[in-house]
Amino acid sequence: MRGKGLEVHAHAKRHSGFSLTELVVALAVAMILMAVGLPMFLRAYHSYELTNAANQMRDILLLTRYEAIRLNRSVTCVIQPSATYPGMTNVWADSNGNGLLDPEEKMILLGTSGDLVNYAGVPNTTGLVVGAVGTMATTNPSPTGSQVLFDARGAVNPATKLNAFYLASSVAPEAGFRAVLLLPAGSIQIWTCDTSGNWQQVQ
Repeated sequence: MRGKGLEVHAHAKRHSGFSLTELVVALAVAMILMAVGLPMFLRAYHSYELTNAANQMRDILLLTRYEAIRLNRSVTCVIQPSATYPGMTNVWADSNGNGLLDPEEKMILLGTSGDLVNYAGVPNTTGLVVGAVGTMATTNPSPTGSQVLFDARGAVNPATKLNAFYLASSVAPEAGFRAVLLLPAGSIQIWTCDTSGNWQQVQ
């Protein structure tokens, strides 16, 4: 009786688990799925990072506007290349008006996944402006050093031009471009564009 029990137990043990062939097949299928899905995931991730950078740019502009209203005086949003992190850009609300980035001032740091770029390298900027606001004089603040001034009412000063900021990713050019449009009254739009210059409004 005891010998029969041992025989059944040994028989069950021999048939448990996976064979080496089954494991190799499972791994091969997993690697194929990963090879197919990874590029799509990376494209989506890079697009998300670029859109996030545009959202940060919108937020710092809005914060500067609110600071001007709160303090009841003009406040400047300053754009300068970062001295600490080469290839990146500091954008901050210069609340005290000294032109320097102070520890208590709100700022963002734009990097390779989404940074301000010169409008000359962006496709179909004219089509973007026409689609967004129609006919309006436009200025493109330089990504290498510029300022946007908000008056005590929260309006852009001078209130005669549309300010257009363009962003792109240096590590993923296929993510296209993003545009942050600051209207004279202080409202902001975000637009997205593929590499062919097809613009669509995000918000």
